[in-house]
Amino acid sequence: MPAPPDFRLYHGNDLDLLADLLASQLAVPEPGASVLEPETVLIPQPAMRRWLHKTLAEKHGIAANLRFLTPGEFVNQALSANLAGDDAPVANADTLRWRLWALLADEAVMKAPVFAPLQPVLAGPDRALAAWSLAGEMAAAFEKYQAWRRDWLLRWEAGASPNDPQAILWRRIAGGEQYRARRIDAYLARFEGAGRPLPQGLPARVFAFATLNISPDVLRVMATQARVGTMHFYLPTPTQAYWGDLQTLGEKLR
Repeated sequence: MPAPPDFRLYHGNDLDLLADLLASQLAVPEPGASVLEPETVLIPQPAMRRWLHKTLAEKHGIAANLRFLTPGEFVNQALSANLAGDDAPVANADTLRWRLWALLADEAVMKAPVFAPLQPVLAGPDRALAAWSLAGEMAAAFEKYQAWRRDWLLRWEAGASPNDPQAILWRRIAGGEQYRARRIDAYLARFEGAGRPLPQGLPARVFAFATLNISPDVLRVMATQARVGTMHFYLPTPTQAYWGDLQTLGEKLR
């Protein structure tokens, strides 16, 4: 019988204290792990790497053999290790922008009544430039949807919202592709929850430090690591007490 998930939560309102807890746990070797295997530390953005690395080095005199990843990078590694095929080329905003521009700059395509709301933006002296600017804004939105609105993209691809310009454009640029939101959907369907197969290629333990403002999908993929190892999650909170124990809205606001 597989072991239950090992998810350990550390919370507090002092980031330095949480870093001390992380340093103490890093000093405890993982049973059976090779000393040459780097420890995986998830950070909210690359800018925190320098501060956290310095803090850990001050605690022990040295901080080495650490692999710092953002949650998105960790998710990409989990998908690559467990799903066949590479990420689709539409997975990033740059590629999305080019595909969108080809449609938005095409006057014949944009004559369809459903695209009427876009005409004021496109009807400038330089249509190609206006289409390029709009394509950039829409590509950035679609990239965010892949992390935060997976359900929208999958429904749109299935034919939902037939009168929504965004839905129509998404079907045109990504229909049938193995884009990131679809790959996350396939990963969660296969590995999330009891009784499912265990994901492969994930570290034996992961330290997630102050990884706030991440999408529920990214958090769910991260949590699957706890099915095959230990997830240490360091959560900054705005109160000394545990945030979840505050019962009333007034207490939460205070």
